[in-house]
Amino acid sequence: MNVAMLLSCGSFEGFFGGVQGQTRETYLKSYRGDWSWYYARGLVENGIRPTLYIPSLRESGRYETELGVSVRFLPLARWYVPAERVWLKRLSRTNPLSLYLDERLNTIALMKPLRESLSADEIDLLYIQEYWSGRFDHVVTRVDIPVTAADHGGVSRGVLKWFKRRSFARTPFVYSQTPNECDIVQAFGGRSKLQPNGCDTSEFSPDPGRRRDKTILTVARLTDKQKRTSDLIRALALLPKEWRLDIVGSGPDLAKLQKCAAEAGVTERVVFHGFLGRAAVRELFRSCGVYAMPSSNEAVAIAALEAMGCGASVVLSRIRAFEWLVEDGVDGRLVPVADPAALALAITDAWNRREQFGAAAAATVRQRFDTRKLYRELATSLRAAAHA
Repeated sequence: MNVAMLLSCGSFEGFFGGVQGQTRETYLKSYRGDWSWYYARGLVENGIRPTLYIPSLRESGRYETELGVSVRFLPLARWYVPAERVWLKRLSRTNPLSLYLDERLNTIALMKPLRESLSADEIDLLYIQEYWSGRFDHVVTRVDIPVTAADHGGVSRGVLKWFKRRSFARTPFVYSQTPNECDIVQAFGGRSKLQPNGCDTSEFSPDPGRRRDKTILTVARLTDKQKRTSDLIRALALLPKEWRLDIVGSGPDLAKLQKCAAEAGVTERVVFHGFLGRAAVRELFRSCGVYAMPSSNEAVAIAALEAMGCGASVVLSRIRAFEWLVEDGVDGRLVPVADPAALALAITDAWNRREQFGAAAAATVRQRFDTRKLYRELATSLRAAAHA
């Protein structure tokens, strides 16, 4: 069975290039740092042939990788290229209507290569990232093969839902990360299947011999509006000076966060590691004192799952995905969004109870979020969707 996974970015150059610092060569050779590569590898292990579909301003063609995962770049129509300018993208995100129109316009610009690629690759099912988007609404009514879609962190609040009932009616079901999200989809007439992100517990597991010290670790894209890494920097300033903060990830807000560290007087206590590979990140998960992610919105974040799988004591924001993942005071701490003082207090508590929280967190991941089970279930349901 062949499945195409259409990623939600407006263009490869805008997201993977501009935000993640990737080129076509580095992306194909070594970039394995988001959900799509995790899911694709899991599907390969369960007998499904996945191809990642990525809109692009300059790239085209299909490429094979050593994982058995194919990548195809869908060239956007030339008339659309000016719409990918950064200032226009920012302007389009000022209200739900302009955002929706930009998503539909972007999708119109890739429909011709999308249809041609679905035929050339003999795709049996199209899997679209983010069903609250205008892209999902546009594509689901304009291709001749079965379509499903998923929640990978897109929010239902503040987006246009005029066409959702019609769009959901054309899919056998969609995938949601939390029970609460399933309920929201069902309120709009959709059929939702619970399918959270997971953790490869054979790779991300505790190392009892490793010593943990007073370090806070976060692994996140440097986009502060969502990830709120600046709250961690401000929380660090409220902690004793022996604490330090390790920030792993790249993104457009690096300079802003460096300035925040300087203004908070903690520049010497913050390390910006940039993008790191899976093995290096795993070692940080195993040695950090506390793993923290104070985001304003997330799916069931893979980085948080992997930190927990490695036995880290975690502090997460009180948002619905994390409330479903962690029970406050049992396998981690939950804090209000945008509250550095509460974050600092929770980090201290998580450090003091690191052995208790770490052991409970690792057990939570093994029992509820093991990818061997989750990807097996995903492969089974994709086969069902293709033949619905």
